[in-house]
Amino acid sequence: MRVTSDFGQAALPNSPKLLMLGLDAVSLPFIRENLDALPTLASLLSEGMLRDLKSSATYLSASVWPTFSTGVQPGEHGQYFPFQWSGETRHYRRVADPRWSNQFDCEPFWHRVTRAGHPVIAFDVAHALHDERAPCLQITNWSYQSSGAAKSSHPEILREIQRRFGKRPIGPEVPVAKTARQCASIQKHLSSAVRAKADATIYLMQRPWSLFVTGWYEAHRAGHNLWPVEGEFASDAAPDAMLEVYRETDRQLGRVLAALREQDAETSVLLFSLHGMEPNRAQDHFLGEILNRLNRLYLGQATSGSTRSSALNTMAFLRAALPPTLQYRAASLLGEDVQDWVVNRSLTGGRYWSRTPSFPILSGGEGLIRLSVKGREAPGYFEPGSADLADYVDWLCARLGAIKVTATGEPLIRRISVVDDELPGSRRRFLPDLILEWAPDAPVSGVGSHDIGEIEVFLATGRGGNHNDSAFLVATGGRAFLDEVERVRDIAELGPVAESYLAPFSA
Repeated sequence: MRVTSDFGQAALPNSPKLLMLGLDAVSLPFIRENLDALPTLASLLSEGMLRDLKSSATYLSASVWPTFSTGVQPGEHGQYFPFQWSGETRHYRRVADPRWSNQFDCEPFWHRVTRAGHPVIAFDVAHALHDERAPCLQITNWSYQSSGAAKSSHPEILREIQRRFGKRPIGPEVPVAKTARQCASIQKHLSSAVRAKADATIYLMQRPWSLFVTGWYEAHRAGHNLWPVEGEFASDAAPDAMLEVYRETDRQLGRVLAALREQDAETSVLLFSLHGMEPNRAQDHFLGEILNRLNRLYLGQATSGSTRSSALNTMAFLRAALPPTLQYRAASLLGEDVQDWVVNRSLTGGRYWSRTPSFPILSGGEGLIRLSVKGREAPGYFEPGSADLADYVDWLCARLGAIKVTATGEPLIRRISVVDDELPGSRRRFLPDLILEWAPDAPVSGVGSHDIGEIEVFLATGRGGNHNDSAFLVATGGRAFLDEVERVRDIAELGPVAESYLAPFSA
């Protein structure tokens, strides 16, 4: 039976208020370089408690919001990407897909705060699941970085938000190179979207609450598409385009804080970013062909030839052949289900699983490798825990470590992390098995080694910026609140701050 509470209930007597606002994937160094243009953030950094945090983005960049919400690491919550590999079906699925979302169901901290008697609003917190079960007012995916259907514990409130402030103000993102005109349009669109997010936040704040948790994603989108860097891998953004989105974010953050002061001058504020942004260093555009050649070598087959995969399929050909502008327009018009089908056909169609010891899986730019293990993958290649599997991992890592950048001779891979060692837990089976940390400072176009020969591939996402693990918080409030924040060292410990701070005032 669903546990419910009245989202309009009054706060408990003398209960304090806490706003937790996540500016997703902002760059703290970029903010510091532009403090004169960002007065709200400058004031917070000057007057508040600033702390750097450890982040699960060190290994898996898209795992950070579930880590924040659940207070556990990816091996326990099982989420590493919004469109995630299913070994059972050998396809990618959205984690929110009801066909398997129960397998990832970890209670977010704000549900426990609600059950302790505090009115809570959770607004657009990324990767939250099962809004229909939430005991508080919870709205998910209204205006979020990744696509997905908006849902709410109270559908009538979501409909009102959509009527007043738009269906999905941030719009879709298509990972292809954008023209200067498209970048200018993205900048204006994101500035409008962050105004809508602030409007909706202020609107919801008029309801009773002790804890308000929200995520803002416009600077994240800007960082990918508008980062001020030159290179064939980046989109053609104006030098100040990203700063304009940060300026608008700063202005809208100021509006929200002013509205808070009008409501309750004593409200504590925890501003945070669960991971950061930097110039793109992704090299995952090579990984599919690298593994194709190394697996052929492992199986005793020839590895020389073109960069094209031997398992070429029609959808992959069409994605490679269509111009970026046409892909951009088509993806903006197609529905989510059609887009998901296209991606699955592109990445899995034509693969011979009986000859696939390992394969790459989707990521935010990291190199993620999944081993084909029987009982987890269908049908699977290796017996779990076998000597053959261990020998293959050693063999594979040695050959990956030998790959060099053609132009410079530097290694392609700085470090290979074994997930069993770094991220153990009850849902570890959903994660990749090996994580590659890239060495070059920018995407390269050619790599090679004695084992794989030469490979030439260009990164085609149009992303000038990409994630890093630079997480931080800025806190303002009274001594009792700051004492709780003082103990935080990891993004997984942010939720317990709210629980501990509000606990003395619980019912």
